[in-house]
Amino acid sequence: LSTAIVEAGGEILETIRLFDVYQGPQVPSGKKSLAYNLVFRSFTRTLKEDDVQPIMQRIRNALQEEFQAVLRE
Repeated sequence: LSTAIVEAGGEILETIRLFDVYQGPQVPSGKKSLAYNLVFRSFTRTLKEDDVQPIMQRIRNALQEEFQAVLRE
């Protein structure tokens, strides 16, 4: 998963860190919930939400297509 996130994140994705793995009653059998911390940075400008949101969507799409990942709500 991390490789797919890095590839989809592009050049402003500075770091990625898996900080939680959960398997329990709220998660379907055979599945697990993964939580990542992503840091975006540009050395040439201040990033705004409008800069990051399309990249987050690209990451979600890549994970959904490659791993059938589902965003928990």
